[in-house]
Amino acid sequence: MDSRCIIYVFSGTGNTRLVAERYRKELQLDTEIMEITSSYKSLPSPDYYDLVGIGYPVHAFNPPEIVVKFVKTLKVATKKKLFIFHTGGEGLPFNDSSSIQIRRILKKNFSILSERHYVMPYNMIYRHSDEMVRHMVTYMQKLVKVHAVAIRAERFEREQHMPLRHLISSIFRIEWVYAQKQSRLMKVNKDCSSCGLCARNCPMNNIRMVDGHPVFMKNCILCVRCSFSCPENAISIGLLEGWKVNGPYDFKRILSDETIPESIPLNELPFLYRGYYRRLNKMLKEI
Repeated sequence: MDSRCIIYVFSGTGNTRLVAERYRKELQLDTEIMEITSSYKSLPSPDYYDLVGIGYPVHAFNPPEIVVKFVKTLKVATKKKLFIFHTGGEGLPFNDSSSIQIRRILKKNFSILSERHYVMPYNMIYRHSDEMVRHMVTYMQKLVKVHAVAIRAERFEREQHMPLRHLISSIFRIEWVYAQKQSRLMKVNKDCSSCGLCARNCPMNNIRMVDGHPVFMKNCILCVRCSFSCPENAISIGLLEGWKVNGPYDFKRILSDETIPESIPLNELPFLYRGYYRRLNKMLKEI
C-alpha cells in the first residue's frame, strides 16, 4: 500500500478524534487528520491520498447530518480505498447500520474496505467511571490495532445487509430535524462567564456572542460540545437537560493511573455492554 492517508473525522466531544489519532499511530502511514466542520468545503481533496478514512459519532443510529453532506462532496479522479469507523456510548447492533446512507454515496467513488464501531464514554445520558473509561479505551486501542493490520493488507469485508436495522436507522433520522428545533431551547444561566469558548469551538458555527452572552442559532446537530466543555456548566440543552454530561474525560490521567485496571471482567460489566465485549473477546482470541 502507498504511504499517504487522510482521515476525515467529525468529533463533537473528542471521542471519535481520539480513535482517529489511534488509527494514525497504528496504520504506520503518513496520515493527516482533518476535522469536518461547517467549513468542510475547504478540506483537501482525497485525490492527493492513497487511503481515506471517515469517522463519526453515531447519533440516534445515524451519522450526524453534516457527515452525510460532507461525503456528498467527495469526488476523485480514480477510485480510492476507504475505511469507516464510528463511535457510540454502547454496543447496540443498530449502530452498525448507521453507515448505510454514506456507503451508498461513497461507493460511486471509493472501494470500501471495512468499518468498525467503537464503544466510547458517554457524553450524554450519564457519566462513566474512570474504570469503565479505561476499559473502553483499552479495547478501542486493541481493536484499532487489529483493524489497521487488515486495512494495510487491503482486506475487503462484505457489507452486512440488515433491513430491519436500516429501517430503524431511517426512522430515527428525525433526530436531524429535532436537533435544529431544540437548538432554540438552548440557553445559558447566570453562571455564564462570557468566556466565549462555546462560540469559538462550535463545529457548526451555530453560536454567536451577543452582549457577552451566547445565542444559539438553528444549525445545531446535537454534538453537545458546547455544554460538555463549558467550564462553568452554564449551558442548558433544552429538553435533554436531564441527560447532560459536563466536563471532558481526563483520558491521559486515567490511562496513566496504574491503580485503575485496564479491563473489567465480563460478568462485572453493566448488562448493556456484555454482548459487545463478549463478541470482541471472541474475535481477539481467534486472532
